[in-house]
Amino acid sequence: MAKITVRFRGPIGGHVTGGAVEVELQNGATINELLSRVMQQMPYLQTIWNSAIEIDRDSMILCNEVDIGVSGGLSSLVNDGDVLTILPLVHGG
Repeated sequence: MAKITVRFRGPIGGHVTGGAVEVELQNGATINELLSRVMQQMPYLQTIWNSAIEIDRDSMILCNEVDIGVSGGLSSLVNDGDVLTILPLVHGG
């Protein structure tokens, strides 16, 4: 089993106790699977996003401080002890 910490920044972080959750997944899980699990565990997130793809589209996602866009995106594997940070993008004009 792998234990991954998912940190939320910005306004969403205020809706998560301590701004982070810990999730346990089978070894070899992807970021897509991780985010899907987090959404199942946190119904509040389902009011914002419908899927991991939407989270990726609307946020910068870092795994151990590295943008997942340079390391395989949602297909990237997560390992025990990894820290995923979700930074929602701000839109407006």
